Amino acid sequence: MQFDESVYRLFRGDVYRFAYRHLGDHSASEDVVQDSFLRLAQYQPDSIRNMGGVLRKIANNLIVDRSRFQKRRAEETLPEQLDIAADDPSQEKILLGRERMEQVSEILSQMTELRREAFIMRRLRGMSAREVATALSISPAAVDAHVARALLTLHKGLSALEGQMQDQQRPHD
Repeated sequence: MQFDESVYRLFRGDVYRFAYRHLGDHSASEDVVQDSFLRLAQYQPDSIRNMGGVLRKIANNLIVDRSRFQKRRAEETLPEQLDIAADDPSQEKILLGRERMEQVSEILSQMTELRREAFIMRRLRGMSAREVATALSISPAAVDAHVARALLTLHKGLSALEGQMQDQQRPHD
């Protein structure tokens, strides 16, 4: 089965309800939906026979990971007077981070204004789907669709750039 927008429309509600039953949080459930479809996009389309089952398994794994992270985070308490050494990134990491930001900015600039704004408001500013929908005069479902498409576009664009970089680094015979 080929992964496209129709797959998103077909399974989005099921994945959301599954996540919401386990998390009880709209925002966290929306994040699980978007991350599930992003991970699904990494699969070879013809390798999946049961798209709903794979999405449910991905969502379940994300929910378990989220629960583990929250549990660990709750258990980790730092003493109030702990002197932590600065862990400054190296110059190389700083340059790589800047390069990645430029790549993301370039990919974002190629998106429609509505998609770019929905993505920035939802994922970078942390606004809820309802808040973004109100600000952009669209439905919350449209916000989710724009954010999912933006994530897929970013994933594909960054993957293509990484492929180009690997091709350039290979020795030429």
